[in-house]
Amino acid sequence: YSHTHWLADKTIKMMKKFTKNNLSFTDDKPWLISLDFTEPHLPCRPSEPFASMYNPSEIPMWPTFIDKFENKPYIQKQQLYSWNIENLTWNDWAPIVARYYGVISQIDDAIGKVLSEIHSLGLDNNTIIIYTTDHGDMCGLHRMIDKHCVLYDDIVKVPFIIKWPGEIKSGAIQKSFVCHSLDLAPTIIDIIKRYNKDIKCYFQGRSLLPLLKGDRVDNWRNFVVSTYNGQQFGLYTQRMIRTDNWKYIWNATDIDELYNLADDPYELHNIIYETKYNELLKSLRRLLYEELVKDKDDMVVRNEWVKNQLLGGKIV
Repeated sequence: YSHTHWLADKTIKMMKKFTKNNLSFTDDKPWLISLDFTEPHLPCRPSEPFASMYNPSEIPMWPTFIDKFENKPYIQKQQLYSWNIENLTWNDWAPIVARYYGVISQIDDAIGKVLSEIHSLGLDNNTIIIYTTDHGDMCGLHRMIDKHCVLYDDIVKVPFIIKWPGEIKSGAIQKSFVCHSLDLAPTIIDIIKRYNKDIKCYFQGRSLLPLLKGDRVDNWRNFVVSTYNGQQFGLYTQRMIRTDNWKYIWNATDIDELYNLADDPYELHNIIYETKYNELLKSLRRLLYEELVKDKDDMVVRNEWVKNQLLGGKIV
């Protein structure tokens, strides 16, 4: 009777209905189902057997749990007080993480039921499955909770799996930068064009179809931009640019952040004040500014004051 499996059962009933009415790919009448779990969103309350699947005493501490927020935006430490978790130790967090893991396994089980039904209906070879999420959860990472006021990889780097039998090689890994919130829609439309070539849509993102099929793609993005406009704990605006080895975060009302991801993959050391990176910082700020202008982001397009933070060349 859990929410996850209730949704899975509803999805299975829909698939049976569509297939019974001959609304399947075999009749050139494709159907689409969006199965949206709210889990593992707070609060994490898994059902059995998943609630006791993970032993808190056996869960290793996050490497970032030692973060002391030195040289970090003040709002990050302030979040601990907002949630009243500033004094929690790892022994306090481990049971929470265990339940988080349990909910994820519960979702996996629910999705497994759906995939088994796809197999039972004989739709394995003509069903495209896309599995992703909108954001991560700190769940004790950097001692924080939820998703607010930070752009750590724990939040912005999310799972993204696509299965397309006969078109995408099983087990293939694509390491290029993708932005699923922008690229997913044009990818789906690109696939649908096989059935209706008259479809015309215009998107900010790019279709991932060439990447998924392993084709050579010229001029693919070599960085990705992410944004945050927080209101839940007071207005706090962030813009981020990430390359393979570097991440720069523009915090319009607080200290900026610069991380060397090659040497500091857990983003513990903000090196924004180290002068030897001034030229790199200047180039990242310029690149971020140009991308925000292209995206018509009001933070730089309509705001003549704060854009000088990016273009003024000063470390603030």
